[in-house]
Amino acid sequence: MSNNEPIKLRIPRQDLSEFVLFGLTADQARNWAEGLPMANTAQVAQQLRSAISDLNRVDMGPDVRFEILEALRPTLLTALSTLSKYYLNQPVVLPEEPRKAARLAQNLYELVTTAYTITGIQTIQRRQSISGANPARLVCQALHRAITSASMKLLVSYQLYQPVELNAWTELHQLFLLAERQKLTSQIVTDEIAGDGSITDTYLRSLLMGCCKPNQLRQRDLAGVFKGLREWVEHIELLPADDNEGLFLVDFVSDHPPIYASLYSEVPGASCRVINTDELISHLKQLRIDTGERAIVFDKDTAVSPNVLEHVITAWGVMSKRNFARAPAQEKLWVSVGLSNTHYYVSGGTSFESLISADGAYGLSEGASSNQFMGGEANREKDIWDSAFSSEEGGEESIDMEDIEFHIREAEKSGNAAAKERHPVFPVRMANVSPGGYCLEWSADIPSHIKTGDAIAVREIDNNAWSIAVIRWVSQLKDQTTLLGVELLSPRATPYGARVQHKTGEDGDLMRALLLPEIKLVGQPNTLITPRVGFKERQKVTLIRGGEESYIQLFKKVSSTAAYNQFEFRYIQQLDEVAARDKSDVINTQFESLWNNI
Repeated sequence: MSNNEPIKLRIPRQDLSEFVLFGLTADQARNWAEGLPMANTAQVAQQLRSAISDLNRVDMGPDVRFEILEALRPTLLTALSTLSKYYLNQPVVLPEEPRKAARLAQNLYELVTTAYTITGIQTIQRRQSISGANPARLVCQALHRAITSASMKLLVSYQLYQPVELNAWTELHQLFLLAERQKLTSQIVTDEIAGDGSITDTYLRSLLMGCCKPNQLRQRDLAGVFKGLREWVEHIELLPADDNEGLFLVDFVSDHPPIYASLYSEVPGASCRVINTDELISHLKQLRIDTGERAIVFDKDTAVSPNVLEHVITAWGVMSKRNFARAPAQEKLWVSVGLSNTHYYVSGGTSFESLISADGAYGLSEGASSNQFMGGEANREKDIWDSAFSSEEGGEESIDMEDIEFHIREAEKSGNAAAKERHPVFPVRMANVSPGGYCLEWSADIPSHIKTGDAIAVREIDNNAWSIAVIRWVSQLKDQTTLLGVELLSPRATPYGARVQHKTGEDGDLMRALLLPEIKLVGQPNTLITPRVGFKERQKVTLIRGGEESYIQLFKKVSSTAAYNQFEFRYIQQLDEVAARDKSDVINTQFESLWNNI
C-alpha cells in the first residue's frame, strides 16, 4: 500500500455546539466521573456512553480531548469490567438482560475507540498549533489507546461467539497503518491500567487472537490467551510480505483477520504483512515443558491451562486442513450434553448405582455389554466402524466446579419423567455432515451450560446406537441461531465406574468413565474418557461394572478438553505386578540416562 493511499477511518463531525455535563477540563471530567453512582453499573455505563458520544461531536483541542478521556478512563474500565460479569459465563444464547449488557459494553468500546481515533487524527492535522504536549507522543498514546479499545471489543465478540461487526478489522488495520506512517509503531507507550507496550504489540495481540480459532475456546480460556499475548508478543514478528516467510498474512485493506499465507490468492502487495510465529511456538513449547500439568497463571482470574496451551501451539504453528468434505444435511439428531448424560444414555438409561452394582439390571446395547477386557481375539478383530452407520451416506489448574464430577450416593428418582428431567435430550437439526462429525444448527432450547470441549452423546433418529462426540466450536448467528461443530470420537462406548488407586493404598472417588473401543481404520487404540480432574498418566485405575472389577494403568493422554481427558491405557492383572514393574522401570531409566551421558 503506497503512502499516497488515504487512510480510511470513520469519525463523526464535531458539530455539537454545547456540552453540558461538565466543563471541558480534565479536573471537571474526573469530578463528574467520581460522582457517578458506581453501585448502579447500568446507569454508570449509560451515562458514560452519553458523555463520550457527545464529546466525540464537540470541537476541542486534541490535547484537551486526550486529557478528558484519560480522566474518564478509570471509571470507564471499572464499569466495563463489572458489565462483563453480566454477559460472561451465561447461556450461549444470552437472555435479554445479559444481551443488553453485552451490547452496552461493545458500544462503549466502540465510542472510546472513536474518541481516541479523533484525538490521533486531529493531532496529526493540527500538530503546529499544539503547545501543551509533544504532538508525536500524543498521537502515539492516542492510537495505542484506540487499538487497545478496538481489541477489547473484538475479544467480547469472540467470547460471545458472535460474528465480528462489519469494518471492525478494517478499523484495526487502518489504525495500525496510520501509526506506521507516522513511524510510531515501535515506541513504548506507558499505560498504568492496560499495561505498557508498543502499538505493534497491541495490534499483534488482536491479530493472534483472530488466528487462534477462538470459537473453539471457552470464554475464560480466551481471556487467558489474550492476557498471555501481552507477554508473548515479543516473540512474534510482523514483516513485509516481500521475501519474508510467515504462517499468516494480513492485508491492511481487508476487513478480515489474518489468513494462512499459502492460501492468499494474489501476489502480496505493499498493503500486506506476514506474521512469523516460529519464535513464539518455540517459546510456548518450552513453557509446556516447564509447566507440565500446571496452568500458566497470570492473576487470580486468568490462566492458560495445558490443553489451551496445546491448542494455541497448534493454531499458531501449523496450517490446519479439513480432514473430510462436508455435505449438506437436513436430518435431525438426538443430542445429550455432558459426560454424566452421555454416560447415562450409553448405559441404556441405567443409573450409575445400578451400572456398577453386581445385582443391577443395566440395559446396554448389543456389542457394548461384553467385558472389553475378557473378549479375546474374536472381539478385538472386529472393526467398530463396520456398524457405525446405517446407510452409505489441557500449581493446579483453575477449573470450574461444573468440570468436576464426584459420585454422590443418593436415592434415584423413579420413572421415565424423572429420568428425562435429570438427563435431557434435544432434537437438533444437522446443517451438514461428514465422516468426521456434524455441524448442528440449534435454534431453541439450547442448554444454558453448553461449552466448547463438552462431551456429548448423539443418536440419529433412525438409529438406536448412541455415538460419542465432542463440541469443537460454537458460533452465534445474528438471528440467534447457534451453530455447533461436533467431532465424532467413537460410534459406541462402554460405560464404567472408575476409581484411582492412590500410592497410599486409599481408593479415590468413584467417577463415571467411558471406554472407547479400538478404531483400526485410523490407528486409534482402546482409550478411556475420564472427568477432567482426578486422573493422570501412569495412575492405576479400577474399572467397575456389574460388580466386576478390571485393573488398568493410564498410559498416555491423547486428548484433553476443559471437560474431560482421554487416555490410552494398558490392562493389568494385579496391581502389585505393576508396582514391581514400575520400580524396575525407574532403575532401568536411571541406568539408561547414565549410559546416554557417557
